[in-house]
Amino acid sequence: MQSLRSTSYYRKRRETAFSRHGRDTSSIHHAAVVEVGAMVLQNMFSALSFLHYRKDDDFVDRLSYFYTSSFLIMMAVLVSFKQFGGRPLECWVPAQFTASWEAYTEMYCWAQNTYWVPIEQDIPVDISEREYRQISYYQWVPFFLLIQAFLYYIPCLMWRLMSDKSGIRLNDIVQMATEKENIEPDYRIRTIESLSRHIEAALRYQHTATSRTEYTLHRVFKCFNMRYYESYVTGMYLATKIMYVGNILTNLVLVNKFLETDEYSVYGLGVLRDLLFGRTWMESGNFPRVTLCDFEVRVLGNNQRHSVQCVLVINIFNEKIFILIWLWFTLLFVASALDMLYWFSISMFHRDRLRFVLRHLELTTDPDKPELFRKEKRKQVEHFLRTYLKVDGVLVLRMIAMHAGVMFCTEITDALWKRYLSQHPENLIDEDSSLITFARAQSIRRKRHDSTNSESHQRLGRILSHRSTGGSFRLNRTQSTNRSLNTDNKGNPQQTSAGGTTVVSRFGKVRAGIVTSTPTKVVINSPPSESADSTNNGDPLKEKRESVPLAV
Repeated sequence: MQSLRSTSYYRKRRETAFSRHGRDTSSIHHAAVVEVGAMVLQNMFSALSFLHYRKDDDFVDRLSYFYTSSFLIMMAVLVSFKQFGGRPLECWVPAQFTASWEAYTEMYCWAQNTYWVPIEQDIPVDISEREYRQISYYQWVPFFLLIQAFLYYIPCLMWRLMSDKSGIRLNDIVQMATEKENIEPDYRIRTIESLSRHIEAALRYQHTATSRTEYTLHRVFKCFNMRYYESYVTGMYLATKIMYVGNILTNLVLVNKFLETDEYSVYGLGVLRDLLFGRTWMESGNFPRVTLCDFEVRVLGNNQRHSVQCVLVINIFNEKIFILIWLWFTLLFVASALDMLYWFSISMFHRDRLRFVLRHLELTTDPDKPELFRKEKRKQVEHFLRTYLKVDGVLVLRMIAMHAGVMFCTEITDALWKRYLSQHPENLIDEDSSLITFARAQSIRRKRHDSTNSESHQRLGRILSHRSTGGSFRLNRTQSTNRSLNTDNKGNPQQTSAGGTTVVSRFGKVRAGIVTSTPTKVVINSPPSESADSTNNGDPLKEKRESVPLAV
């Protein structure tokens, strides 16, 4: 009797220990799952950091490449949590199956696919009929969503790559125009001056760079009254708009093919029709919750085939996700198509570009005479648009107006207009007193700069021409001079020697026709002179050297 009590006591101790061990194992497993989930979330948010949006596009573009891609990535992560961190499929196995057999069955059915048969129909006897009814998409849902997210980001990558190669740093221009410091008047004036200079230089560079080579697209764009060199960035942006619309249509077709909805030509419309008419998944077979699975087990040399009934819990999430995705894709397609038509209409027609420039220039004129500008200067503005701004310049101004506001875009347009008039003073009229003053100042400054460069090149030419008269010219960085250096009444350095006085021009070293500011010493070997110094020992062939430092 005592032995029975002790046996029962130790049995209870073992059961308590096993149950405690099971609870500990379960808690450890739960903690591990939570830790892995936190790690996955951290990696997901770090991976989403590259999905930053810039200011060289509009809001509809960001709906595609930023918000849609981020949403698809988050849905992929949520589905992955359920698939790899929980039990996405649970099967009803025979009573003789042990726990390990049940786990094996569920893993096998998850990996090998299941098939759906309506509950009121008999299970097909033919194996090929069962294989035809297989459902094979649920394992690949996270990967499919990630592929879709990448597809939505491709047009953005292409636009950034092509626009950065054009010479017009559109993102940097808009970023500088939207700085918070522009609220200060002095900082705002400096920003407008810097942006106007940069835009002018970028448009000039773009014209020079793209007009050197004949392009195949030149003839294509000519049909739309647009020359290729002046509309490169605009053409790339319109092509990006087309890519966004085509990408949405491609993803809608991929959803149909991926879900294998042969019953519906368009997946979303079929599902909405089923919901309106009260047709459930048990009738339609879309995202079925209850499926069947067949597998064979080798027992003592014989293959035994088992058919079990399983519950696809993950399909509850998949159904809601794909319905939401289809509705979002449809709305996004409508918005992208309308946005594409809008940008084509304002970019392809000259009258829309002219109206945009006139509207902003009119804001800077006398408000009492709004029509004076339009009537008397329309030709000048057209010339300004065709030869100075061109198509890409208008695109830059539209981006500035979209992100920085109409007033800032008006000030930039006015600054570019004044710079244009300073280069074309013949387009000024009497009413432009302020513009005339600005143009005269710019013209005088440009003439002074040109005359200074001309005189400098003439002086350099006289030095270099000395070689053709019998002397030699060479650069010497090491030899020093022991002669005194004086200056004339004009401030030019003078070198006094036995042969006379040499006026030193303010030049640096010369390389490929460019005068730099690096101080360099020029040694001039003069030709033989009859009035040679006595230090030459009467030798008329001895060279008379003058080593003079040059500086700009």
